[in-house]
Amino acid sequence: MKAYFRYLTRAGFIGLFMVFACLGCNGVGQKLDKWQTSVTESVKGTLNFSDSDDAKRKNSDVYFIHTSQWSWETLGNVADWYTGDSSNWTKLAEINPNVDPQKVAVGSEIFIPVNLLKTRETLPQNYASAYCKECYRHTVRWPGESMSLIARWYTGSSRNWRKLAKANPRIDPNRIKKGNVIVIHTKLLKTREPLPQKIAARYTANYFAYSVKQNGETMEVIANWYTGNATNWKAIAKANPKLNPNHLVAGNEIYIPSKMLKTRQPIPESPSGPTADTPTPEPATVEKRVTPVEEEEIKIFGPKQFPKS
Repeated sequence: MKAYFRYLTRAGFIGLFMVFACLGCNGVGQKLDKWQTSVTESVKGTLNFSDSDDAKRKNSDVYFIHTSQWSWETLGNVADWYTGDSSNWTKLAEINPNVDPQKVAVGSEIFIPVNLLKTRETLPQNYASAYCKECYRHTVRWPGESMSLIARWYTGSSRNWRKLAKANPRIDPNRIKKGNVIVIHTKLLKTREPLPQKIAARYTANYFAYSVKQNGETMEVIANWYTGNATNWKAIAKANPKLNPNHLVAGNEIYIPSKMLKTRQPIPESPSGPTADTPTPEPATVEKRVTPVEEEEIKIFGPKQFPKS
């Protein structure tokens, strides 16, 4: 039996030798190379086709196509409208690698997986203003505002600034500007009371605030003492738009811009050496004390949560 197997083995080697001799080693190698190349190209072509935009267009059962029409569009807007969850923008970014997530060019095609769709209605033009209808919108107004301060006031934790930054991808969290609108989801919201100026001012360099000691104090006297010029009362009044400069009451906190400040010493009961330009305050009429406007607005979070630095 062993001799029989040895015979078969030798016959097999002889057969292979004859095949190579007929076709030539080089010819066989070339044919093998061609066959391997053709298979590789076929596989690549299939993969490219499956990942191409043309393939996605033809795959209407898998992808829905949104064509950008408005300059304000972002993947966050598109994801929120079509999928009901703005956080799905990361999935859209993976599927649409050539689209800028923060500023989608008009005319761009965005492929959205059908399994994420909540609506096939076209993204409306007024959606930018109606974006996230249930969300709260904070408009930046005061010097000293930051994403962390806004998160701390409205959500109760400054660490939520990352969530706010993610929900507002077109706003640089390190360069918030006056007029920026910060969208805050109701899931995070703890209060809808607007962020007071006095809270933001505490995070402004060289912040200074004067607390009115008694009813009847005038903005002119305060301006003259702290800035050296009584006419600066107009600039101080502008920096404190919620206060009535002609009707200050005890407890009002007046924010004085640091660039105007000449002294931090408290106003003496009888300032010495008044100049001719210094207005003489009229005798204060005794009025029933009223609660300052700013204190009325602070219900959930108040100044006690932000002690003066």
